[in-house]
Amino acid sequence: MTALAHSHEEFKNDEIQVRISRKNECKVEMDVFASSPMLQKARQKATKVVGKEVLLPGFRKGKAPETMVEKKFSNQIDKELQNQLADLSYMEAQKLAKIPLLNGNSRISFNMKKQSAEDAHLQFTFETEPTIPSVDGSLFASKSIERPEVAEKEIDEAIRQMLYFYAEWKSIEDRPIQDGDAIMIDLDTIDSETPQRVFDHVRFEVSKERMAGWMKELVAGAKSGDVLEGVSRPDDTATEEEKKEFAPKKVRITILKVEEAKLPELNDEFAKKVGAPDLEAMKTAVTGMLNKQADEKVQKELREQINDFLIEKYPFELPHSLVETEKKHRLSQLIEKPEWKETTPEQRQTLEHNLMHESNQAVRLFYLSRKIVNDAKISITHKEIQDEAIATLRSFGARNVEKIPKEIYALALSKVMLAKAQDHILAQKN
Repeated sequence: MTALAHSHEEFKNDEIQVRISRKNECKVEMDVFASSPMLQKARQKATKVVGKEVLLPGFRKGKAPETMVEKKFSNQIDKELQNQLADLSYMEAQKLAKIPLLNGNSRISFNMKKQSAEDAHLQFTFETEPTIPSVDGSLFASKSIERPEVAEKEIDEAIRQMLYFYAEWKSIEDRPIQDGDAIMIDLDTIDSETPQRVFDHVRFEVSKERMAGWMKELVAGAKSGDVLEGVSRPDDTATEEEKKEFAPKKVRITILKVEEAKLPELNDEFAKKVGAPDLEAMKTAVTGMLNKQADEKVQKELREQINDFLIEKYPFELPHSLVETEKKHRLSQLIEKPEWKETTPEQRQTLEHNLMHESNQAVRLFYLSRKIVNDAKISITHKEIQDEAIATLRSFGARNVEKIPKEIYALALSKVMLAKAQDHILAQKN
């Protein structure tokens, strides 16, 4: 993102002069020039703090006269003076400038640039809340989205997959692979020194309709246990975009098993097995499911277009610490996955770069959606957040959803806010 021009603001009263410099990534430099009255106030407080901790003969702890404390413990007072001057100067400066810290965990860096008996120059550095632009949802223009077709071909294929789920499998050992067989394979790319696992124990049907041409050619005539090497490449019928996306790669296929499927008969009895009263009702249910999936795909792409619109149309500075925290969270989840151990240092570097980009987008969308929801006064109920949190937990495989962790609740809030913001923009287009 292009760096924004630095801005300056100035404030003043009888005790201090404040100069605010707003830097990139929501960083603020607050220069405070303290006058003699502020230094005197800080020294008085420093003397009291030291006086409460020291002992002088003839006096109880903390009860010695300030004049004696100043005389006997001047070094300690000078040290404490910096702390008191920093605290008083910062509080007084914030009364004038009123610049909120990013959050309760924000770190304030302090540097004493100059100090004398008459004045002092202190500099405080911290992160503040970003300035979010107002969003005009009416400017969103959706692009054409192709809805997946739901016709006899797609319905028949879905039913066929259901039949395969209930198929009886017979292992083939005594002949080469032929059309109609199912093969269980491992597939690795071998372009680099370290092979990368792409498919692990995945079943493919050997047919022109359901297997890539290069793979069908490679496994033709092979048997269970064979290890084959070849080159993966897009089919001749692939679009130019698909050909660019799927560059040819050297691969190794290990054929773990060759099987022949005996499919159940497609009749009312099978329909009852999958929860429908008869074959016609099953087909109607499958058609409804495919139409629902097609509609969900269109909605998903439309919402992604809204996200792109928000990010491209409304740039603003983000606090680095928030993006870094989001990245670390995503990286910790990625590291837990088994495939992480198989990645090369170069691949990990690319993944971390992508994670930083994704984290930037996620934080940006959070702020924009919150701005839209607040400006439009859209209500979000506790139940909506709780329901989303429970759904998220269940998607992670959790059985106990009674206690919702804070991070899951925060994630649910972000999801609900974004969905509400997207709905608001869509409503403006209708």
